[in-house]
Amino acid sequence: MRKVLVIFLILLIGVVIAADRIGLWVAQDQIAKEVASQYGLDHKPKVKIKGFPFLNQALNGRYGEIDVNVGDVTQLGVHLTNTMVTLKGVDAPLSDALHGDASKMVADTATSTATVSYDDVNKQAPHGMKVSAKGSALQVRGPVTVLGMSRTLSATVTVRPSGRKIRVLPQTVDAGGATIPVALVQQAFTFTMPVKGLPANTTISDVKVQPDGLRVTTTGQHVNLESLAEH
Repeated sequence: MRKVLVIFLILLIGVVIAADRIGLWVAQDQIAKEVASQYGLDHKPKVKIKGFPFLNQALNGRYGEIDVNVGDVTQLGVHLTNTMVTLKGVDAPLSDALHGDASKMVADTATSTATVSYDDVNKQAPHGMKVSAKGSALQVRGPVTVLGMSRTLSATVTVRPSGRKIRVLPQTVDAGGATIPVALVQQAFTFTMPVKGLPANTTISDVKVQPDGLRVTTTGQHVNLESLAEH
């Protein structure tokens, strides 16, 4: 009798674990389909609902963290690569999670990271200015008027988040090998650039210089999953 009871309990635990994993797979698959629809993707992103057991989270309608690997996506004419979205503290009724209905899925915080190519960055730069990586630093090159003379100069700049824009500030200026005072060209090399294609209802929180583009991180509070994509 005791042996039968042990076997029964083992089978019961197996069934519960199997149900948990199946429920997790279904929810992740449905959310992936919803994200693909929202972003207009030709592929399903990889979705990972963290935390165990899944069914406890599903029954409570509260998920600790959902990670979405969107990959490459084009938004508002801007091509974003290696796009990752992390949702923390997600409220979602069980039926919505299982059916992929994002209309009621709200995250306490949403963090998105994507790389914007320099070609797309340059579309938002002032006329004639070109942005590119110079090692681990960012370089801006373009025509500048210095002491009444127009010259093409290069400046090593820093970038800072400014809402949904990037603020560019010069650090050093090079004029064909000769370094000139930054103060003379401060105005020309100080500007802001809007970054199109980022998730809606978020602001830029970090910018990193990479060889292939700017790695931009955005954050938002109380974000609806359905509103993440901008069209």
